Amino acid sequence: MDDIPERLLGYLSASSLTAFWVVIRKRLESNGLSASGAVTVEVNADGADRLDGLLVQQVDPGRTRVKLDDLDAALRRSAASANLAAVTAAMTGSPLTDRRQAREDRVASTAELISALEQAVVMGPPVHAQAFVENIRLSGLLTKAGKVAATQAIAWFALGWAELTSALVFDDPDIESNPVFGLGELATIATGTAHGFDEGRLAARLMVRALAMTFDEPVPAAGQDTRRLWERAGVATDDVSGTAMTWGFRPPGNNRWATMMRERADLGLVTHLTVQELRKADDVTFAEPGSVVYACENPQILSAAARSAVTQPLVCLSGQGSAAAWQVLRALIRGGVTVRYHGDFDWPGVLIVNRVLSSGGVPWRMGADDYTAASITGPFEPLDGARRPTPWDEALSRAMDGTNAAVHEEAVVNILLGDLLA
Repeated sequence: MDDIPERLLGYLSASSLTAFWVVIRKRLESNGLSASGAVTVEVNADGADRLDGLLVQQVDPGRTRVKLDDLDAALRRSAASANLAAVTAAMTGSPLTDRRQAREDRVASTAELISALEQAVVMGPPVHAQAFVENIRLSGLLTKAGKVAATQAIAWFALGWAELTSALVFDDPDIESNPVFGLGELATIATGTAHGFDEGRLAARLMVRALAMTFDEPVPAAGQDTRRLWERAGVATDDVSGTAMTWGFRPPGNNRWATMMRERADLGLVTHLTVQELRKADDVTFAEPGSVVYACENPQILSAAARSAVTQPLVCLSGQGSAAAWQVLRALIRGGVTVRYHGDFDWPGVLIVNRVLSSGGVPWRMGADDYTAASITGPFEPLDGARRPTPWDEALSRAMDGTNAAVHEEAVVNILLGDLLA
C-alpha cells in the first residue's frame, strides 16, 4: 500500500504476522468488512512483540485474543492513518470482498433472473411452468453463467418460447411428424444467429429443460434425446428432409438464387425448397412488399394451379406443413407480403389456419358462408378429432358443429382457381 510508510510496512508485514493477517482478513470478509468482534490467533514471540507495540498493550506469545475495534483504532492512530480493512488488504495482497454483501447481491440477482424466467414461460403450458422454473433455480445454471450472460440467455429463451407457443405447437398432437420450425430458423428469430440454440449454449439448455418439463421427460444430457425433444415441439433438427412446395415465385433482385427462381417460374416448374436451400439463399426477398401470395394445404390445389398456368405465386403446406414451408410463409409475412391461406374445413385444418393467422397471415375463403356453400355439394365424411375454435369467424365453428361434414380443399378447387386466375 503506497500510503503506508516503508518502515511501518516492514513492521506489519513481518512473516511472524502472516497468519495473523489471514485470520483478520477472513473475519472482516465474513463480517461485512466491519471492525467488530474479536479473533483468537496463534503468534510467536516476534509476532506478539509487534502486536504489543502496535496496540500499546500486553500481548503474550501463543494463543491471544485481539479485538478488531482496538486494532482498527491503533492503525488509524499510526503512521498508516488507515482503517483495518485497508491495511489488511495491503498485508494480504488484494482488496477485501464483502462476502455478506456479495451473497445478498447474488440472492437478489438470482431472484431477478428467476422472475424474468417466470415471465418468459407465462404464455406456455401453465401446468409445467413452475416445475421448470424451480428446476432451473436448483440447477444453478443462471448463477454459474453470471448475470449478464444469464440475462441474455433468458431474453433469447423468452423469444424462442413465445414463437413455439404462438405457433400452437403444444396444442397439436401430430406436431412431431409435422415440424413448423427449423432449429436454425427458430434460433435466428430468437437470438439473431442460426447457432443461438446450438447444443451447450445456455439459451438452448433453457429451451431443452423447458421442453422436458412440458413433456414430462427427464432432462437429456445431449445428443439424440435432445433432438427428440426439439422434434416433439415441432422443431426440425435436420435441414433437408422437408420441403416447401412453391409455384410462380419471382423474387426481385439480381442474385443467383432469385434469378434461378424466376427462371423456374418462367419454365412453368414447381419448385421444392429445403431449409438448407433457404439458408443458402439467406435473407432473400421472396416477393415485393405489399404484394399478395396465396397459400394452400393440399398439393392438388398447387397442381391445378400449375396445369392452369396461373401467374399468381402460390405456396403449399402439403398437409400440416414442413419446417421449410413455414419458414417461407413467415419470411413472406415479415417481408410485408399479404399471405392469404386456405385449408381443409376439418378440425386439423382449422388448427393450421389458426397457426397461419398467428404468424400474421389472413384467411382465404375460410368463412362460415364458404363452408356452408361447399358442404351442400357433399356427401362428405363426418368431422374427426378435437374441436378447434375459429376466432377469425366464430360462426364457422358453429356451422361445422351443426353440419358435421369435413370439406377438404379438393371440393372447392375451381373456386380457388378462379381467385388465382382473376
